[in-house]
Amino acid sequence: MIFKIIILVLAAAMLISLFTSAFFLVKDKGSTSRAFYTLRVRVTLGLLILATLAIGISTGNLEVGAPWG
Repeated sequence: MIFKIIILVLAAAMLISLFTSAFFLVKDKGSTSRAFYTLRVRVTLGLLILATLAIGISTGNLEVGAPWG
């Protein structure tokens, strides 16, 4: 259960970073590096999500499979 919560929080943070980057891109018109910084944050969050999934699956706390199968 804790892995699912962590994944949801990281996914929400990734969405916030995505919209923040879009806002900076439109507002700054590419003149600052704030959009690039938020891209790095999104990549880091993506890697954390993948690592959390890998750890959860390898420990057996997360299961792989379709809910209807």
